Amino acid sequence: MSLIKLHLHDAPLTFVDVETTGLRPEWGHRVVEIALLRTQGLETTDTFTTLLNPRRPIDPGAARVNGITDSMVAGAPTFDEILPHLQPFLQDTILVAHNAPFDMGFLQAEFRRAGEPFAPDAILDTLMLARRQYYFASNSLGSIARRLGIRTPHAHRALGDAQTTFAIFRRFASDLIRRGCPRVEDWIRMQGGIPWRPHAAAADLPPDHPLRIAITQSRDVQITYRAANGRLTQRVVTPLDYAGGYLIGHCHLRDEQRTFRLDRIETITLIEP
Repeated sequence: MSLIKLHLHDAPLTFVDVETTGLRPEWGHRVVEIALLRTQGLETTDTFTTLLNPRRPIDPGAARVNGITDSMVAGAPTFDEILPHLQPFLQDTILVAHNAPFDMGFLQAEFRRAGEPFAPDAILDTLMLARRQYYFASNSLGSIARRLGIRTPHAHRALGDAQTTFAIFRRFASDLIRRGCPRVEDWIRMQGGIPWRPHAAAADLPPDHPLRIAITQSRDVQITYRAANGRLTQRVVTPLDYAGGYLIGHCHLRDEQRTFRLDRIETITLIEP
């Protein structure tokens, strides 16, 4: 039976939250902490959480929110190193998050960099449910929790927020099941449909596109790039990722990770190994 046909009390669910270096994965921001809380129906069966080394600085604004500093993650594992631990939580399950497009976008980017697919079977979003089925003064995770009397002692950390999302979800379940919405497909309808779809990736570029070849073969490229002021510069870049019309790569001119708008790249030439 399809997962979305299951009664909510019988469905395998995984509550997800990530903390990040910034707000936009297509600009090269990375996950610095992840938490997964697996349940069978509405009972917890397992949890996993860890800090992650993003291999880039954490933006000051992000650090002020989540309290995670560069020194805290310096010795942490990288995302690709923890992938074997994530698979049991992400297979044959329905993912649940608050503001799912944020978490799913970052997970897709991390999985893509690790060379693995990320294609959830189904996604439920407590933010979408709150907006369409309730009348909270604010639909932020913390505000909903306070309105429902749910304690949030570890707000803005991955495990704390995943646990808060689960607690809110259970309260929503009590309401919506009484309204005659017992199955996962009912919840997808009640939240207004599918909350997130995968973004464009390097695999979506033509097979002979030099950027796709560079990423898949770990080769450098030379680009002619038009800056916002119209100035053209030539740079050697090691491409790391492509998403949403942006190239993320290590710029040899600046010796740092940079993000380039694809529509401002005038030429791309593969450099022979």
